[in-house]
Amino acid sequence: MTDKRYQVFISSTFKDLEEERRAVQDAIISMGDFPVQMESFPATDESQMDFIRPLIAQSDYYVLIIGGRYGTIDEDGLSFTHKEFKYAIETGIPVLVMLHGRPETIAVAKSESTEVGKTKLREFITEAENKRIRKTWNTIDELKLRVREALDHAKRSKPRTGWVRGDSIASFDALEELNTVRKENEKFRETLGNLAVNIPLPNIPQAADLTALNLLPLILDQGYRGKKQGSSAKVQGSWISFFPLFFTNLYIRTNDWNGEYYWHINHEESCIQIGSAIAGELTWEDTAGLFKIARNTLERLVSYYTEVGLMNQSNLGETAFTEAAERIARRHRIAGVSSAFDVVEGEVTVGPAEDDHGRIPF
Repeated sequence: MTDKRYQVFISSTFKDLEEERRAVQDAIISMGDFPVQMESFPATDESQMDFIRPLIAQSDYYVLIIGGRYGTIDEDGLSFTHKEFKYAIETGIPVLVMLHGRPETIAVAKSESTEVGKTKLREFITEAENKRIRKTWNTIDELKLRVREALDHAKRSKPRTGWVRGDSIASFDALEELNTVRKENEKFRETLGNLAVNIPLPNIPQAADLTALNLLPLILDQGYRGKKQGSSAKVQGSWISFFPLFFTNLYIRTNDWNGEYYWHINHEESCIQIGSAIAGELTWEDTAGLFKIARNTLERLVSYYTEVGLMNQSNLGETAFTEAAERIARRHRIAGVSSAFDVVEGEVTVGPAEDDHGRIPF
């Protein structure tokens, strides 16, 4: 495999975190990657953000260090660190948040002194840690370790283009091919730029918000005992109430290629296992193999749990689920929490198949 190096943008307030920034720079260099940060910026006539944007856009990963200060507020009401963070999100760069674990221990000189600053810092932290890789640190050594852990995880779960040595390219023909692809990509980006519009994204429902899904009937052949089938029903529950059954019954296959593991969803088996498990919460009868959810319902659940950070966006690795998802599932098992669903249309029943009425079971 090609030995890649990655460009990592370091973002934080400056004066209060100079020592921490140097430590993160050293950690990134020790991993063989390239840090990019404010200290390296030359004097320029460009505004700070005009100069920073292309550097962020060219980076593979973005490390945000948050201490006790929000930072200098620009004319638009945001600090430069906050604006860097927002631009990284807009460009789709994986953001790794390093949050101080004990802000009350930070020296007064390195903390916000006004209520406005404290409020803005709290709001920034809430925005930054929502649905993305977040690590806490208390000492510089911990910070270096957390950065290494987060980058290692991000490289596995969110692989990026990176950089390779020129002598690792096999031939002149390969270089010519890469150059052709590069030119095509530039044309594509230029076209997209000309067509760019501001398209707002729909809000993600809260975990406790209700959603409904349809259970579809299946027929199960029991041999000499005849056939039985489930019923049709619409079931309502919160997004999080469906998750433990989704987690347990999602059918995943893994394989390896060139030393890397990849996971894939078996959609047909997953639809049956999840549908039957949900039905099993609503009746005392054995529902195995008698219900299913539709493929588009499964994809809707996968999309939601991915967006909220419970499933990995990349299929690289041995599991589809994040550490947070596994922790939630463990907590449900420990607490013995039963899923709270309501049938809003139809009913959940098990009975003989329609073409099997009157059959003598021998």
